[in-house]
Amino acid sequence: MISSISLTTLANGLSVQASVAQTAATNIVNATTPGYQSQQGQVVSKPLQGAAYVPLPSEGEVDLGRELVNLTIAKQTYAATAHAISSIAKTETQGIDALI
Repeated sequence: MISSISLTTLANGLSVQASVAQTAATNIVNATTPGYQSQQGQVVSKPLQGAAYVPLPSEGEVDLGRELVNLTIAKQTYAATAHAISSIAKTETQGIDALI
């Protein structure tokens, strides 16, 4: 069975990438809003938890190129993490089935 630490790490990875995508989407939507300051964050490592998303101070105008890159990376990382969870679940199911 997948350890609780592994599951927590993978689940946090999904949550962090959702936060990255949400920040990028918010910036893209507000790119033409007068006075809007680009929001940014940083993904940091957290022992026994995997990662966390830490908001950073506003940075000025929105850089659409950077936001599209952030959104693309978040999407790919989210998909890879979800695939890892699915693969682990499938392997565990096959292992249990082999014991029966």
